[in-house]
Amino acid sequence: MSKKVNVSNIKDDTGPNNNLIKTKSDLSKREFFLKGKNIGVSISESDELNQLGYDVAHLNDLIIETARYMLSLGGKLAYGGDMRNGGFTEMFFDLLNYYKVDTSLHANERFHSYLAWPISLGLNKSQEAELSHSVSFHKIPPPQEIITEVNAKEFLVPNTSSDFYIWSRCLTEMREAMSSQCDARIFVGGKTQSFKGKCPGVLEELMLTIKKGQPLYLIGAFGGITADAIAALNGEQSERLKKEYYIQDETYASFFEFHNEKSIDEIDFDIYFNMLKDLNWKGLSELNGLSIGENKRLASTPHLNEMIFLILKGLKSKFID
Repeated sequence: MSKKVNVSNIKDDTGPNNNLIKTKSDLSKREFFLKGKNIGVSISESDELNQLGYDVAHLNDLIIETARYMLSLGGKLAYGGDMRNGGFTEMFFDLLNYYKVDTSLHANERFHSYLAWPISLGLNKSQEAELSHSVSFHKIPPPQEIITEVNAKEFLVPNTSSDFYIWSRCLTEMREAMSSQCDARIFVGGKTQSFKGKCPGVLEELMLTIKKGQPLYLIGAFGGITADAIAALNGEQSERLKKEYYIQDETYASFFEFHNEKSIDEIDFDIYFNMLKDLNWKGLSELNGLSIGENKRLASTPHLNEMIFLILKGLKSKFID
């Protein structure tokens, strides 16, 4: 049995030189310093989560603490995911009932849920009516070039390469819409199997964030494609940033070939790797307001409090310093 990691250890996270807020004037600037800022959260369970000594409860703890601080500082949360029971979207809904700090915001402005077609069909009218007072739903329709190929009122089960292509284009459309509305992004985990987009969803969202030059924060403790992205900053191309890893799956291999024949936006894992390699630690630090050493610590620390502290320090540097 793997040893569980104590992500709540705060031994190294506090001290006289680690004060996020240092003066009274700083305190006045601090209140709601994330006001008007959309903080995107890109998270999914990694394939090796249990091997690393974690389970979903640890991810839930991170989500709860991250959301609590973002909301208490006036920020808004954005997440693109499905509506499955017990999923991260449902957890965000529960959190909104407890954190209602910035009274200038309408209740449904604090959390923005982005849903791609056909996933959006899973949100029925009664659910939407029940939740619309506390959540802004963004149901992104299929892109124009494929809207004539689908019945927008019927759920599309992906059985063929053509179906998977439609799914991937719809997920990209949703991720681009969400990225255009975010001011910063946090990346955690990221599965590399059984995804339905052009590439792992967390990776695609990371590529969009880098292209837009937005502040981004990489948490490496939970593994997944985020850990592979961190390795790429050092110039190391892991197996999960290579085409060969993915085309071992026959279904994905067929889709990969179909996609790259049909789309001008080809799937190219070497390009994704080189984007991260070229960004490197220096470029990441310029984007997110943390030093190279602080980013490396965020990428490796197992301590939840330290993760939150470093993310807030970077956001503070970008938005009020």
